[in-house]
Amino acid sequence: MASVWKRLQRVGKHASKFQFVASYQELMVECTKKWQPDKLVVVWTRRSRRKSSKSHSWQPGIKNPYRGVVVWPVPENVEITVTLFKDPHAEEFEDKDWTFVIENVSPNHLHTFLFLLL
Repeated sequence: MASVWKRLQRVGKHASKFQFVASYQELMVECTKKWQPDKLVVVWTRRSRRKSSKSHSWQPGIKNPYRGVVVWPVPENVEITVTLFKDPHAEEFEDKDWTFVIENVSPNHLHTFLFLLL
């Protein structure tokens, strides 16, 4: 039923495909005494779609061992193709929210952190 409603909402609208690229270079994460990450991935997600970076080790800082960084020696580009819809009488395309999530990948369990909404 949801797919029928989506199709009805798109009637008379113009669809355009856009390609977006996120380039990951450096990520700073601050933790607590109780928990520090092992390996982190950045996930770009919307509903059931997911685009993940490769996992990289989190390195604690020297001055503050609870603040550390993940560094990509060569920036990693992650691409997505998105279809946006526009009413012929509107100036802008309709919004689509995508979320960047930071996930800790460890042998024992997975932690997820909300990072940024677009």
